[in-house]
Amino acid sequence: MLRGSARGLLSKVKLHSWGQQRCFAEAAVAPKFDWDSLESSIASEAGKRDLASLRSVWIDVQQKFDSMSQSSAEIDWKSYEKEVDPEVLKMFKDSFSSLDFPMYDASALAKDAESKLDGIIKQAEELTAQSEKRMKELEKEIQECERAMEAVAHATIDDELAADPALAKQIDQEISEGNFIP
Repeated sequence: MLRGSARGLLSKVKLHSWGQQRCFAEAAVAPKFDWDSLESSIASEAGKRDLASLRSVWIDVQQKFDSMSQSSAEIDWKSYEKEVDPEVLKMFKDSFSSLDFPMYDASALAKDAESKLDGIIKQAEELTAQSEKRMKELEKEIQECERAMEAVAHATIDDELAADPALAKQIDQEISEGNFIP
């Protein structure tokens, strides 16, 4: 019976210690994301699937943090006084009260992550500007190609000869000399 009571007491101490570790979970929780606006900026189906997967993992992590941040019930030491030897109970109580769980300071990690994120955002903005510039160049080239294709599609031999009189003169000379092989 003493062994069973000690196990019960140990399990409650463990549960309570997990509750005290919730400080990490509370410090690590990030702000809410606007998933809909993020999804609207993604064009490909593969990207949307990856975002949905990421969102699912994010929700799972948030739920785990939320469950860790819930405070646990205080240990009722008086209920164990009847079942456990007073010296053993005092030893457990003293050991439990002497436990010190350090607070996790996430500010340094957050600053590091923020600086890296700022660098990534800056790089993304530069790449976006380069991409937009290149897109404009390609659009101009496409328009020039379309104009050239339109001109070629409707061009006649008479139009080409009228545009290049030297070529027309050379062709007339070759015909008059009977030189049909270039």
